[in-house]
Amino acid sequence: MRVLDGPRELGLCIRLIFAYNKDLGNSMAKQIRALVKPAMLRWARESLNLPINEAAKKIGVKPSKLSAWESGESTPTIGQLRKAAAVYKRPLAVFFLPQPPRDFDALRDFRRLPDQTRAVPSPELNLEIRRAHVRRETALELATALGIDPPRLRAVSSNLHDSDRLAQEARQILGVSLQQQCAWRGPYEALHGWIAALERIGVLVFQTGRVSLDEMRGFSISAEPFPVIVVNAKDSPRGRVFTLIHEFAHILTNRAGLCDLHTTARARTQEEETEVFCNQVAGALLLPATEFLGDPLVARKAMRAPWEDSEIRSLADKYSVSREVVLRRLLTLGRITESFYRQKRQELLDTYQRDLRRGQGGFAPYHVVKVRDLGRSFIRLVLEAYHSETINSSDAAEMLGVRLKHLPTIEQDVVDSAA
Repeated sequence: MRVLDGPRELGLCIRLIFAYNKDLGNSMAKQIRALVKPAMLRWARESLNLPINEAAKKIGVKPSKLSAWESGESTPTIGQLRKAAAVYKRPLAVFFLPQPPRDFDALRDFRRLPDQTRAVPSPELNLEIRRAHVRRETALELATALGIDPPRLRAVSSNLHDSDRLAQEARQILGVSLQQQCAWRGPYEALHGWIAALERIGVLVFQTGRVSLDEMRGFSISAEPFPVIVVNAKDSPRGRVFTLIHEFAHILTNRAGLCDLHTTARARTQEEETEVFCNQVAGALLLPATEFLGDPLVARKAMRAPWEDSEIRSLADKYSVSREVVLRRLLTLGRITESFYRQKRQELLDTYQRDLRRGQGGFAPYHVVKVRDLGRSFIRLVLEAYHSETINSSDAAEMLGVRLKHLPTIEQDVVDSAA
């Protein structure tokens, strides 16, 4: 699915902040007053439903002082505004707008686990939507400052009635052959391979572990340049692969939809039709009909015969996809019955939910998590701006949401991955 694009005027403010920070030392920033409108401070706090006492505590000021800022009786310093921006999860630049940006938080839709009902997005999801918009606007401004012309996606000729054709075009755009896909060893290598392919063509890919998987598996911003895909890091790596391709189909068609995993239910609205179509595109891209039907294991199996779990697992491992994708593709191609699909799908869902309750375990170093969440493409752009002195080290750390001391380790991780 996709969310509405952020306000264009934010870009100008970000550019002004770059120049302002470059000329202004951190010590001076603590003293100079920020000429922001009180309504912007109040809007930022209220958009999070954050009580003034709690907000003041997080910012490190007395409630009376924050109240004075919001009423216009006094103004924060640049340093205090930075703290407020961090608490409210807003870019510093947004506070210099004349009025709250329209549609900045608007959410059209997002992909969730099957059978989950639609609800008002949680604060955590709203924050991730904001972060995605801010990072995209930041990438646009950095590219402009560096004189970089971001790549734009090639137009597709397929319509919403030919999923196999669009899947073929999407694979060509990504530049990943089926042989490369099958050569990836293990689910994480496949996940990283698809992410790298998307980043090569100008898609910003972010991940998050802050949102419940019950609420969101992924969402996207269909805008050019730098369209965005966000996937839930709590999902399995193969689940994230399907979400990546599913959201890429939404970006190519520039259409929103009702995002779940149902492919057999009859679509009642255009959004549901689009959603079903994007699921079909993802399945067709990951398991192309001709090659999949020609696979020895599939070819020798009797039509509509039941499958052993070991056979389904073997195909999933071979093509680096989930077992659910294999089952869905077998159903779409008429190789299994719908009743068999529903039975196996429920078994897989029960197992999946049980594994989620147990937790995935393991511990990843801080810099590894940051690189995962921010994406190597976005990090490289920020670092390039830093090394060219377009922005300073404080700007770079703020854009990446890290402390200065972590920059070298993060940069080394990105450099090593490119070697």
